[in-house]
Amino acid sequence: MPRASSNRGQTPFLPLVLLGAGLLLRTSIFELPHREGDERIYAALLEQIAAGRGYTLQGHPILDEDWMIRDQYDTRTFYHPPAGIAWMGLFASAFGARGLDLGQLAAFAAFFAGAWMLAKETLPRFTPAARWLVGSLAGATPIVAHVSIHRWLDGPQVGAVAIAAWLSARALRRGGTKAAMLAGAALGVAMLVKLNTAVAVGPILLVAWVAADERSFRERTLSCAWIAGVAALAVLPWIVVAPPWPGKPSPRLIAENPFVRHVTIERSPWAYLRLLPTTVWTLVPSLAVAALLPPRRRERAFVAAVVAWIAVVTAVAIGLGALGYSKLLRYVVLAAPATVLLAGWATARIEEELLAASSRRAGAVALALFLAVGCALEVAHGFQTTRIYPDRAWIRPLMAAAPP
Repeated sequence: MPRASSNRGQTPFLPLVLLGAGLLLRTSIFELPHREGDERIYAALLEQIAAGRGYTLQGHPILDEDWMIRDQYDTRTFYHPPAGIAWMGLFASAFGARGLDLGQLAAFAAFFAGAWMLAKETLPRFTPAARWLVGSLAGATPIVAHVSIHRWLDGPQVGAVAIAAWLSARALRRGGTKAAMLAGAALGVAMLVKLNTAVAVGPILLVAWVAADERSFRERTLSCAWIAGVAALAVLPWIVVAPPWPGKPSPRLIAENPFVRHVTIERSPWAYLRLLPTTVWTLVPSLAVAALLPPRRRERAFVAAVVAWIAVVTAVAIGLGALGYSKLLRYVVLAAPATVLLAGWATARIEEELLAASSRRAGAVALALFLAVGCALEVAHGFQTTRIYPDRAWIRPLMAAAPP
C-alpha cells in the first residue's frame, strides 16, 4: 500500500507536546487512594516478592480480609503472568510506593509512542491533520485514560500491545529476521502482562500484513511465522506453570458487592455495543467516513483489518460476558490502538476529499464536522475520566446503603 505522506514537517515537537499534555491529564493518579481490590492485590503481591516469599499471595494477611475471595487467590503461583507485576516492581523498587504511579505514567507513554509510530508506519497518509488527531486521541482516549490512572495491569498491557503492533507492522513492511524476532518478543511480553492479549495477536498481524502489501506473500508469511513463533516461545513457559484461571466472580462477591452484581448479572453483554461508541466518540464518525467516502481500492483491506481488530476484541468481550464474566469497558482496552488508527485514517481521507474538490465536497465537510465533534467529545470524556470514576459514580448511594 503506497504511502502518500512524507517526513517533511514531522518534527518531534507535536507528539512531545501532546504526550506532555497526556501526562498532565493523568496527574490525578497521585491523588487517588488506590484502594480498589485489584490495586490492593497487586500491591500485596509486590510485598510478597520483596520479602522473598515468591510469586504468590499465600501467607499474606490480605487473604484473611473479609472482602477477599480466598479460593481464587490462595494458590502457589499468582494467576496473572509476571511481566506487568515486574514492570510495577521495577518502579516501586526505585521510587517506593509512588513508583507504582510513575510506572503507570510510563506505560501510558509507551502506549502513546506505540500508537503514534503505528500510525506513522501504516497510515496511507499521515497528514498534519491526522497527526493532530492521532496524538490527541492517543493522549486522551477515555478507556486508556481510565486504566492509566489506576495501579492495574491494563495500562502496561495496552502500552505493550501498542509497541508490539508498531514493531510488527515495521517488521512486515521492512523485512528482516531480527525485526520480526523483536516484534515477536514484544508480543510475547504483552501476553506475559495479561494472557488475554492473545485475542489481539491475529488482528495485529492482519493490520501489519495489509499495510505491507508491497512485499511479497512469501516475505510476509516468513515474517509472520517468526513473529508468532517467538511470541509463542516467550509465553509457553508461563502456560506450563500457570495456575487455573480464577474464573467468573464468586457467588459471594456478587451477593455482597452491588457494583460486581451490576456488571456481572444486571448489565447485558450487549452493553459493549452501547458503551463503546459513547466512550470512543470518534468510532461512529470514522465508520461513517469509511461508508460514505469509501477507501481507495488498495486501502480497503487496511480499513477492513483495523475494523476487524476492533470487532474481534469487542466480540470476545461480549462472548465472555454472555458466559457469565463481568462486563467492564476496560476489557476492550486492547482495541484502543485500532480506534486511534481508524480515526487517523478517516481524518486523512476527509482531507484528501476536500483537497480534490470533488462532487462529494459538501458531504466531506459534514463528515469533517462530525469527526471533529467526536474528537472533542472523546478528549473531553478522557479528561473527565481522570477526575472521577464514571463507571462507579451511580453505585455510591447503593454502596452507602449496603450493610457493612
